[in-house]
Amino acid sequence: MTAFSDVRVIDLSTGIAGPFCSKLFADFGADVIKVEPPTGDESRRLGPFPDDEDDPEASGIFQYLNTNKRCVTLDATTPAGRSLLRELIPEAGIVVESYPPEAMRQMGFGYSEIRKLRDDAILVSITPFGQTGPWRDYQATDIVQYAASGIGYVNGTPDQEPLKEPGNQSHFHAGTCAFLGAATALIYRDISGVGQQVDVSTLEAVTAAFAPQLLASQHTGVSQKRRFPGLPSGLLPCKDGYVALNVRHQPTWAHLWLFFEEPEIADDPRFATPEDRRANTAELAELITPRLERFTMQELYHGLSPLRINVGMTLDIEQLVNDEHMIKRGFFVPISQSSQNGKSETQKMPGAPFKMSATPWEIRTYAPSLGQHNSEVFGQMLGHSDQQLDQWRNEDVI
Repeated sequence: MTAFSDVRVIDLSTGIAGPFCSKLFADFGADVIKVEPPTGDESRRLGPFPDDEDDPEASGIFQYLNTNKRCVTLDATTPAGRSLLRELIPEAGIVVESYPPEAMRQMGFGYSEIRKLRDDAILVSITPFGQTGPWRDYQATDIVQYAASGIGYVNGTPDQEPLKEPGNQSHFHAGTCAFLGAATALIYRDISGVGQQVDVSTLEAVTAAFAPQLLASQHTGVSQKRRFPGLPSGLLPCKDGYVALNVRHQPTWAHLWLFFEEPEIADDPRFATPEDRRANTAELAELITPRLERFTMQELYHGLSPLRINVGMTLDIEQLVNDEHMIKRGFFVPISQSSQNGKSETQKMPGAPFKMSATPWEIRTYAPSLGQHNSEVFGQMLGHSDQQLDQWRNEDVI
């Protein structure tokens, strides 16, 4: 028994946010049917690829986002494709889509139309700016979302331009919120029998993660700005990299200098309070940097943590995937990729985002190939003949 073993999801989304939402359902047991256009989801072309070969069946991001799913191909712009989709949607309790606002309605699959196909359906709609509002029809990339959300404005240092987080974090934020919204709607449907539309704005998902800085500006009346790194918190150089230190409180300030075996420096009046330390950042950096550079990240991490000082190692990717704690937690899981030249490579990818004792996360199947389950879904589930499927293939419907 798995957490979502009685749930079926039709995933009409492309890219990252929607597929990440449905991946979370699939990895906890739901039957997720990914519907791709015959040319494939755009994420199949994002990579990374083994040996740098542009092989849509071996895209690393597609492999990660689509574990445990079944895949069918369907061109919803054709009458036959739309007819087939009308047969498929009633088979699922949740539909995930990432079309522009109004696009689903124009194809005949707006929320009111989907409810006619299944009256308790849950429709999860993920767009850059939501289904309503003056920006709803605008397009956006990851960097646009970070700029608009305000996070970019406070990320970085005052002497440089604003920065964004690496990768496509805004899309993963949106996918997580879509999963939470769908799961919440699912609970409500179990209670009331009523479905609903879940409207996910990527901008709002990112802005929600920006709450501490946003609230600080609201309470103080002063807009939060980028800061130079340093104490009482920041990334500082050490012998083999950088460590994150947070010494906001007086006891931890004293403990830091006990570790350096120079307890008298804790009483220096220039650094008596967090405010004093911020005001004298340059002098403090001159004082603390040479001492940190005597120690490795591991020495600082395991030496300062028992003193109740918040300290973190700035790990690179290799250090992260080989970290003893992450290995013992079993977070990273192996995944096999085959390239066009027939070589097979095993990579590690992130595993369960949270652990459940009774209904655990698991990879049952790796990401499907394009159209792998057409016969299984359209034939066995919906009852269409092999001859009909061949005709649709010849007409590029599937």
